[in-house]
Amino acid sequence: MLRTTPTPPAKSGPPPKLSSQELRRYDLLLAGLDLLDQAIAVFDATPKLVTWNKAMLRLLDFPEKMVHVGTPFEEFARFNAERGEYGEGDVDQLVAERMAAARAFLPHYAERARPNGKILAIRGVPIPNLGFVSLWTDITEQRRYEDVIQRQNAELEARVKARTAELENANARLAQAHGEVDEIAGALRRSEERLKLIIDSIPALIAYVDRDEIYQFANRGYAEWFGLTKDAIVGRSIESVFGPALYPLVVEQLKVAASGERVSYEYSRKLDNGRTVHARSVIVPEVSAHGEVVGYFVLSTDITEQKASQAALVQAQKMEAVGQLTGGLAHDFNNLLTIIIGNLAELKSKLPPDGPAGEHLEPALHAARRGAELIKRLLTFSRGQGSNPPRSKSARWCSTWRNCCHAH
Repeated sequence: MLRTTPTPPAKSGPPPKLSSQELRRYDLLLAGLDLLDQAIAVFDATPKLVTWNKAMLRLLDFPEKMVHVGTPFEEFARFNAERGEYGEGDVDQLVAERMAAARAFLPHYAERARPNGKILAIRGVPIPNLGFVSLWTDITEQRRYEDVIQRQNAELEARVKARTAELENANARLAQAHGEVDEIAGALRRSEERLKLIIDSIPALIAYVDRDEIYQFANRGYAEWFGLTKDAIVGRSIESVFGPALYPLVVEQLKVAASGERVSYEYSRKLDNGRTVHARSVIVPEVSAHGEVVGYFVLSTDITEQKASQAALVQAQKMEAVGQLTGGLAHDFNNLLTIIIGNLAELKSKLPPDGPAGEHLEPALHAARRGAELIKRLLTFSRGQGSNPPRSKSARWCSTWRNCCHAH
């Protein structure tokens, strides 16, 4: 679970009691972050580690004893440099470059191929006057799909849209914390706001519903997915949000999750503008100390672009198959027509020019040559090149067809 250490009070004295509702909300935010596939770490202005989630250990393979509150950012950078994460070069120089970038406190995005073959997207977002947030996303499968599509059809280019969410101003409410007695409670509120800000900034749809199927929390991405605001979705039922068409599908998944099992499923919905969007959802039940399911964490991902890429790949494969079939048939017919044209031309050269057979031989030879021209166009199509065939006159075509019929 993501850890954080609130700032202690400036003077000694009994700390304020936190309400159970405040502790509950704080625990929900922490548990929600641990469900993400993305690794998240928050550094203060020093910069030293303040908070992180489980995915940071899983994606980046840092030793567990290294990851604790107060670990300097430089220690992580040096560990990566020494094990070859940044490529070849002087370790001190590599560490110095990353420390300079961290202390600049500017938004940045980069992609890095790890020695184990995985590709990570790294996004850094500054928190004004406080530090910065680092997010690592495993985009290995995404890059693999793009490479497959590019190999299948050069005209299909996978465009990955980097989405950078702008951080809201978190200092507006921090100035309202007054008094020494409220110091710890204020620190917890600030931590909660920072966690909300992080959750609203990441490209994932996160929500929590209780066992009565009522929304108790949703991040900005989840609410906007259904055309609502965060405040509007809280307190509403799953049926009212999903609608009567999708609710039966969701409730079936909840029945499975109610037994304590993690559930994953996909669904699609049509927007008001007629566009269909797709999502993949994971439902994780929250089980109490007594073994009862008291609610459900929901983590959804927008897979609309992935579905479109898969459909484009299938279409490209179909077009390739049609081109190969057309090319094979065209070559076979071209060989047959070559023999026919050759024999007709040879027969014509041996008959008298004004003989009775010439009336039927010339249309047959003309038709065979038109057939060869058609085969040529088919071959052009099979190679993927456009062609604008000339339009023939209807009268001449009908005359040629009539003469061929009379010849038989």
